[in-house]
Amino acid sequence: MTGFETRATLPSSLPFEIHPENATAAVLALHGYTGRSGDLKYLAERLASAGLAVSVPRLPGAGTDMDDLSTTTRRDWIRRSYDSWLDLRSRYESVSIVGYSMGGLLALKLAERVGPVKLVLLAPALLTSHKLMRLTPLLAPFARILPEVKTGWKPDVNLDEETRELGRRYWTRRDLRSAAELSRLQAGVRLKLGRVRTPTMAVISPGDRSVPPEVIKLLDKRLPEGLSRTLVVGNCGHDVPQGQDRVEVADAVVGWLTGNNGSP
Repeated sequence: MTGFETRATLPSSLPFEIHPENATAAVLALHGYTGRSGDLKYLAERLASAGLAVSVPRLPGAGTDMDDLSTTTRRDWIRRSYDSWLDLRSRYESVSIVGYSMGGLLALKLAERVGPVKLVLLAPALLTSHKLMRLTPLLAPFARILPEVKTGWKPDVNLDEETRELGRRYWTRRDLRSAAELSRLQAGVRLKLGRVRTPTMAVISPGDRSVPPEVIKLLDKRLPEGLSRTLVVGNCGHDVPQGQDRVEVADAVVGWLTGNNGSP
């Protein structure tokens, strides 16, 4: 793309893998929209400690800046997810998928195609609390002439410097083009939920301001086998994998994926 430049990728957004010695099963973990691979670091380390290999790719447009994200499409995100699955599946016969927020949509999209052993959805963005989200595909063609929308985001005093920088790059304004791609991805995944037969666990928080708790009812109704397990945590909001409830979430996810808690 001539004349197009982006900033260097933030270190916490770089892809990473963990391959414990003698691991026979693996997990592909997918981060969310305007998120980073580092959002899944704690959970990945817990999974690896339980003997599971873990791959956490960087989705296109993540970790650089919003201008970079605005040039990516849902097909780019799906392609990276699928390629990462193929790489992991070439090394391990048993592979499950964990998806956080938009990563949950990608996990469901993959599950429809490849049939992982198990599926974990952390605050899956099948529904969003942003009322104008469904209008973004209609507004996206006019993105160049419409005024830029500021979010008013300000960094919390408790955030580390790299998270502050991530926020400055992504969370201070809204991007119609990438939001429209997310909306199209949502619609496509919702339409084909009936094709996903993988045993599925979902984790939500009632305090989540991005993904409403009604997503649990949607999944339980539309998945042919319903949800295999549901976990509701109360203190983390949308930050399910690394917020205040991260230990409880990791305990449940590790237990379910390894079969050490009596779940299927």
